[in-house]
Amino acid sequence: MLSWLSPDGKLIILTTTLRSFAVGFVSVLLGLYLAETGFAAGKVGALLAAVLAGNTISTSVASLFADSFGRRKSFIALSCLTIVGGILFPLTDSFVLLMVIGAFAGFGLGGKDRAAQSALEQPVLSQAAPAAKRTSLFAYYNMIGGLAAGVGALFSSFPVVMDKAFGIEIIDTFKAMFFVYAGVGVAVTLIYTRLSSAVEASPTDKPVRGITWPRKSKSIVFKLSALGGMDSFGGGFMLQTFLAYWFTVRFDLSLESLAGVFFAANLLSSFSSILAVYIARRIGLINTMVFTHIPANLLVLGVAFSPFAWLAIVFLLLRECFSQMDVPTRQSYTMAVVPPEERTAAAGMTTLGRQGGQMIAPYIAGQLVASSFLSTPLVIGSTIKVAYDLLVYAQFRNIKPPEEVERSTPAKASPKS
Repeated sequence: MLSWLSPDGKLIILTTTLRSFAVGFVSVLLGLYLAETGFAAGKVGALLAAVLAGNTISTSVASLFADSFGRRKSFIALSCLTIVGGILFPLTDSFVLLMVIGAFAGFGLGGKDRAAQSALEQPVLSQAAPAAKRTSLFAYYNMIGGLAAGVGALFSSFPVVMDKAFGIEIIDTFKAMFFVYAGVGVAVTLIYTRLSSAVEASPTDKPVRGITWPRKSKSIVFKLSALGGMDSFGGGFMLQTFLAYWFTVRFDLSLESLAGVFFAANLLSSFSSILAVYIARRIGLINTMVFTHIPANLLVLGVAFSPFAWLAIVFLLLRECFSQMDVPTRQSYTMAVVPPEERTAAAGMTTLGRQGGQMIAPYIAGQLVASSFLSTPLVIGSTIKVAYDLLVYAQFRNIKPPEEVERSTPAKASPKS
């Protein structure tokens, strides 16, 4: 499997697996831990917004300077921050300190790993495999990460197991889970040290200096980033961390039930990434992004208005069958339509746009929940994301990646002798 992938690419897949596992359980536990600590919905939303703001800052720095500083060193530095954050987060009850620590700890809130490392991995993976395998690679990348996140979500029920088996207070096990998160960070850091010089932006002797900025592709990168920010603003109202909190408040679901639900959700979304490859071969990357994403977002309305927990879960799982098909296709599309030397900047800026768009949404969602508008965030998020899909189709349906142009161009007839 993946025999066409370089050794560095395989190491990146391994680190993604480990980080996604850690993000999988943290994304379920974080909101519940804060509620268990005694923070009201408004403060929970504010802290989640701070986490997203920190991720945005990290991605900004990484995307602008990683090529000159070194991608390998950037990976290691970012990973070290997750270690420090995982250790310090459970050691304080101060809301201000929790916001500061959460801002650089690399916590993922959507159930998937979308930290700054993800922005650097995309250009590395693009040069770790043949161009013809690019979309397949991103599909495997997202599928494996999603499966690991699903196992992590299942692992989030561990505090309940420890409480029932040994009588250990759930809050104490919650804190221990953050130390596990830091331990995963240590393992990931050690793997990053084994990356070769081939992951760097400039394989030639000419060094990359200063800020990496998209010049040739700035128009398309700015459009993708702006629309990505809109998509993520809508997505910020339905992050996995918020959904776990929402199901607890709305239906009083137990942690064991939530762990099972989000394990299944991640499982379904992971395999949908592979299905996206086959759909994209038939209808194209942009069409796959849009026409699978719209039904996924409409299904969120079913979650919002369901009178029963089981029905809300059914709608959520149906949504996950489609919700991630746009991710590998979007990543592949971005890497295809920009020059190789601008891929780090393009991946960073599009990731940055998405992180920046998310920042304020959890705070607004928290305030709405605190004001008893419990399902309003899901309705707002769904509406915004459908509008995003329509705008993407309007802007990019005629801008095709090179391989689609080649397939659609008829071969020239050979001259008669």
